[in-house]
Amino acid sequence: MNSIDLSATASGTLEQVLVKQNEQVTKGQKLAVIESKALTSTQQEALNTLNNKQSYYQRLYSLYKQGAVSFQTMDDAKLDYLNAKAAYEKAQADVNDTIVFAPMDGTVIGEPMKTGETVSQGLSSQMVIMTIADLSSMQIELLVDETDIGGVAIGQNVEFTVDAYPDRTFHGVVSNISKKEYSSSSSSSSSSSSSSSSVVYYTVYVNINSNELQGLYPSMTARATIKGKEDTDALIIPVTAVRSDTEGSYVYKMESGKLKKVYIKTGITTDTKVEVTSGLSAGDQVVTSGTISQETATTKDTDKQKRGGMRL
Repeated sequence: MNSIDLSATASGTLEQVLVKQNEQVTKGQKLAVIESKALTSTQQEALNTLNNKQSYYQRLYSLYKQGAVSFQTMDDAKLDYLNAKAAYEKAQADVNDTIVFAPMDGTVIGEPMKTGETVSQGLSSQMVIMTIADLSSMQIELLVDETDIGGVAIGQNVEFTVDAYPDRTFHGVVSNISKKEYSSSSSSSSSSSSSSSSVVYYTVYVNINSNELQGLYPSMTARATIKGKEDTDALIIPVTAVRSDTEGSYVYKMESGKLKKVYIKTGITTDTKVEVTSGLSAGDQVVTSGTISQETATTKDTDKQKRGGMRL
């Protein structure tokens, strides 16, 4: 979601707040007015000085053309006039900053500050007068562990839920992946020792499908699943059945009442199952536990004899 916190670049009292919470605004619309007597007074002083310096310069310029004053005298008057003009333009700009305009089309989210409240400018602690958000293009920000971020890519589909609608699934697409890490630290201690650890996450931005925005609110907590590799017609076996040596991955397959070592090629792997892309066929029996020296080694048909879905 694109949102902007509007703060004051001028100090004073809110003279007018022209919008309310949840109101739609358009770019350039006047939202609030700050009354600042000091800035208004400075602007008036600068205008008076400008008028005086301009009049004086024009008189000397006329006399200079007649040869009545020197060039230096006229040029000094011109410099004073230009400095007065610059001072007035700055004072005018400061007064203009007392009017808050909408920087984009959007919606006022949250309650704006009220008329009569005092606002002040500052870099370290900005006072937010109101927040404008574009609710037509909302995003969710997911924190993905560093061990999983390698499997995330722009364009992948995402499914997520929110607490407000536990039986409803929303959808989106990964639009960006931040390369700046976010660290979460934890620590533990006892009478004899202490330890601390830090987990690194990366922020993944997901654009929510525009036709599913109804009912969603900013700052909701989302629980999401990013769809990585997916095969809707996969031959899968328990991950415990797969062994490996220097030549690759293999399984023990039951063939004519005997166990046979068969090398396989694997695809998508989850915590419990693995996709077999070659080396086995649907219906083959493989050893899923024990060792080949044990007569009690169990076997199990490869899952989904009609083949099934496999998803990471």
